Amino acid sequence: MAQSPKKAGASTTAKPAALKPVAPVLLQRSESDVFAATLAGRYAQGINNPTLAAQAWSGAFFRRTSDLELYHRASAANLEIGNLEMVARMAKMVAPGQRPPKAVLTLAIEALGQGRYQDTIRLLDGQKFSPSLSQFASHLRAYALFGQGQSQKAIELAAQPTGMAELDEAALMSRAILLVRAKRLQEAVALFERARTLGQESPAGLRFYSQLLLTTGEKDKAEALLAPLAGRSSVKASSFDAALANLRAGEPAHVALNAQDFVAIGMLTLVEAMADSRPPTETSDLLFLLAYFNPRSYEVAAALGQHLATHGYDELAEPYLQRVSADSPDYVAARTELAWLIYARDPNRALNEARSLATNYPKSFAAMTLLADMLAANRLDSEAEATYHQLIQWAEQAKWSPVEIWPLYFGRGGARERLGRWPEALADLRLAKAAAPNQPNVLNYLGYALADRGENLDEAVIMLRNAMRLRPGSGAILDSYGWALFKSGRLEEAATILERAAGLAPNLAEVADHLGDVYWHTGRPEEARLEWQRALSLNPTEEQTKALETKLANGLPPDPNRAADAAILAQTKSN
Repeated sequence: MAQSPKKAGASTTAKPAALKPVAPVLLQRSESDVFAATLAGRYAQGINNPTLAAQAWSGAFFRRTSDLELYHRASAANLEIGNLEMVARMAKMVAPGQRPPKAVLTLAIEALGQGRYQDTIRLLDGQKFSPSLSQFASHLRAYALFGQGQSQKAIELAAQPTGMAELDEAALMSRAILLVRAKRLQEAVALFERARTLGQESPAGLRFYSQLLLTTGEKDKAEALLAPLAGRSSVKASSFDAALANLRAGEPAHVALNAQDFVAIGMLTLVEAMADSRPPTETSDLLFLLAYFNPRSYEVAAALGQHLATHGYDELAEPYLQRVSADSPDYVAARTELAWLIYARDPNRALNEARSLATNYPKSFAAMTLLADMLAANRLDSEAEATYHQLIQWAEQAKWSPVEIWPLYFGRGGARERLGRWPEALADLRLAKAAAPNQPNVLNYLGYALADRGENLDEAVIMLRNAMRLRPGSGAILDSYGWALFKSGRLEEAATILERAAGLAPNLAEVADHLGDVYWHTGRPEEARLEWQRALSLNPTEEQTKALETKLANGLPPDPNRAADAAILAQTKSN
């Protein structure tokens, strides 16, 4: 029975407490503005509009400067669009006792760039940083001390051990550059040599070192430093090509840099040496700070642009790569990276960029490799094959190791395969695999090519299974593996793998096409036609389109080499 609401002493006409009118809770104007700006920031991020996101988060922060969460979001959003002045402005608005480490570093590096050395030291003193940021801050402080004329104190500070070997080693080139500024050249040479022994390869630092050797009359040693680094297969190597060419042409040394250039190069060597052991976002933040400190530094612009492009921040990388002058040793590397960013939206323009670079730098291995790769990407396979062939001859004459040459064999093999020159292609692809046995792209291409031809199917399946394990999130590799299973007659396994591939790569026409074929041969014709129809909607090639239209009209003929299809064929003949 329901309990009566009447209680002793209570009026029978009283309303339940829950029904008493309650005053509405209204947001104050400033709070509602913050809420609206926050929603706008989240929306802008959701639609991938970084400029709108930066404006929205900045607006939210300016309405509530005590909110560090808003500061972090606004700062990150403005970094993403390269608005470093706004980042510094916001850092100033955070109360001194609340400033996060990166806000402190932003203000300190701004003060250093403006010659306010005492302000730099004051901002950094007493602050707590992570180990790597602490090392960065210590060297900023050292350069500030140097600016005050306290060179010995600056060098001693930069030499203080952190207790972490990797950070102490990372600081060697920056310390060496401080010694150069103090005109203690032999000590600087010793530190650079130690850094080289430890395998440090900061392009800016090593080029600086080669110039230092020139000033000390050691041209042969400078050439011996640069020659093994120049003319190699990596894009980074191109940054040493111009330095070596200038040295051999008798160009004078250039170590008499201004104060800002010294700091930028010194701190850049520190950041590059720490990069492998730090999160990519921290490296990019520190490079942004250096770009803010010295926007004229081509070395910093090149390093930042390449770092951003490597980690998928294409739009943000582009203006920094564009900033690198043709006079810079980093020019070819920067233009190579830029060409691939352009390719994503305009393949023809990217190809023209590659042709132009190769024309202007015909002896640059990086420029010529870019041209070969871009020709292959645009399916100009005859020209690509000839360019790869030229590069392979170049590399073999220079006695490069197979590890350096395999990308060229891989590129030429792919071009030859598409040109229908399969025996030559197979030889190239096997050379690439022998030199790079765990390279998933090589395993995928060779495995798929073998499977599609019905050759060495057991080997192809094993190869593609290994590629799948190395790169499990690749829909294209899963598709190749599923196709090899299909060709081997393992239809149910193939269907399972290709369904996974379609989930990972829903926009690849070839995956849908293959899945349709498997469905057809496993007795699921309606599902097969749905997949073929879907493949037609995914921008297939002209050749694929014709094949798909034929399948939709007629289905697939039985394959006498496949047991299930052979039975169908036998039944058809008997009728």
